[in-house]
Amino acid sequence: MTAPGIPTVEHGTLTLGRQLGQGGQGTVYQVANKKINEAVGGGWDVVYKEYAAAVLPHLDPAALASRVALTGTLGAAEGRWLCEKTAWPAAVVQRHGRTCGFLMRAVPDRFRFTFRSLAGGTAGTQRLANLEYLLNDDSYVAGIGLTISDRDRLALLADLAATLTRLHRIGITVGDLSPKNLLFTTTPQPECFLIDCDAMRLHGSTVLPQAETPDWQVPAGEEKATRTSDIYKFALLAIRLLAREQTATDPAALAALSPELGALARTSLTADPARRPTPSLWAEQLTAAGATASAAPAAPSAARSRPPRRPSAPSAQRPGAGGPPRHTPPAGGTGTGGQPSGSGKAAVAVAAVIVAGILALTLPDSGSSSHNASGSSPQSPYSTYSTIGSGPGDGTESEYPTDEESDEPDPTPSEEDDEDTADPTYDTPDPDPTTYSPEPDPPSPPAPPPPPPRPDHYGAIAVGSNGSLGRAWDYRSRSAARQAALNRCPSSDCKVLTSFANGCGAVAYNRSANHYWGGHGATPAEAQRNAISHAGGGSAITWVCTTRYRS
Repeated sequence: MTAPGIPTVEHGTLTLGRQLGQGGQGTVYQVANKKINEAVGGGWDVVYKEYAAAVLPHLDPAALASRVALTGTLGAAEGRWLCEKTAWPAAVVQRHGRTCGFLMRAVPDRFRFTFRSLAGGTAGTQRLANLEYLLNDDSYVAGIGLTISDRDRLALLADLAATLTRLHRIGITVGDLSPKNLLFTTTPQPECFLIDCDAMRLHGSTVLPQAETPDWQVPAGEEKATRTSDIYKFALLAIRLLAREQTATDPAALAALSPELGALARTSLTADPARRPTPSLWAEQLTAAGATASAAPAAPSAARSRPPRRPSAPSAQRPGAGGPPRHTPPAGGTGTGGQPSGSGKAAVAVAAVIVAGILALTLPDSGSSSHNASGSSPQSPYSTYSTIGSGPGDGTESEYPTDEESDEPDPTPSEEDDEDTADPTYDTPDPDPTTYSPEPDPPSPPAPPPPPPRPDHYGAIAVGSNGSLGRAWDYRSRSAARQAALNRCPSSDCKVLTSFANGCGAVAYNRSANHYWGGHGATPAEAQRNAISHAGGGSAITWVCTTRYRS
């Protein structure tokens, strides 16, 4: 039995539609007779995840119930945000008093796109816009119908980093942070949507034992589903998203866009979890780099790209699904497809309902549906998801990729693709060529004037006696950077411990001496070593760099 006040539905009252996804942990189905937030534009479609019989003995029903209850314990704004950014469980489903699954909201339409086959000849099929599609070269990405730029990629990462910051603050760690559990859109703005949320840890509890996707594991022996493990996997995602590779670990492509991001990635992949930076620092640097990144979408090349790598199946596949799209996004444009269904006013109304605290699960046409809640009950907008056990596919029968689907381009070009292979012709040389004197080379142009000197960029870090921090970077004067750092430090006794130009600053804390010291250097590592040296030992607690120029 679930605790009073937690939305609970009897399985027999569900009118199930088609199967949307299946994996090692269960199966996801459409639900025809339930809605979430029914008062808002007709409500959100609902889907049902049923756990496989093999995993039920390992299921923690109390942990699942705590996730359903979570939004009711959060403030209105925080609950609304969680419901818009994640596929959070909304209601427990039981068979005769025993937990067998849960309900969640269908994936919003803006996280879908019209998939085009590389082989051509079809009108395209609706697919979930899974981030795994973007871990392939630009020709493949453009060829299947996605329009994405480097600025979009950085903005998606910045949005995800900001999402991790708030999830960690609530007490949620993602755990299996991999591209198969992330959806994306660039319309109306770049953002990510997290799925497989019943697998996340909440205040240390888990619904089922933690699993990891191959090639996305933390170092051997490290605890899974922690804040620092999320950062490790986020760094892998950032590296691979910019490298267009499924298994890359070299941050060279990321560093080419921003040396600061390259340094962050290297620090995030260190074997010592305590040295990894926070997601908020990632968000700051990604936003800064995105401001100058190219906004031009990648164009497909004339030559066929190499087949996308199909990653191995996850060690514990998870089902995913999403409700059917209510419309087909228009062709063309940018991003993953059309606008969200409904008007902008409807989206505002959704937020208003959640802000008002009306997070109730509404169950129209449910017949003898049972639930323990009375009056308003906690709700989470829950999206659905499809497990992609392999790389992006090309099936045309289903909206959702499955393990069997593939779209590996034919490595053998067709006759239509061949260049002209007719026998070449040759001009007969003149038997008596005339001689001539070549014209003199034109004079060399004058050397261009030297470029103007680049402006200095200043940064600073302020620290309070309680460890509160304020950081500033890319200011045109040292005094402006120092003042900005003080303004961002929340304590009344904050002091600037380091300021620097065209480089990095860091602050270290010596626990035995109970004091903080600042340092600076050309790189984050050098600045941290300098601060630790000044402190007489201890460890670095923060660092920041100004914009660096590339020759």
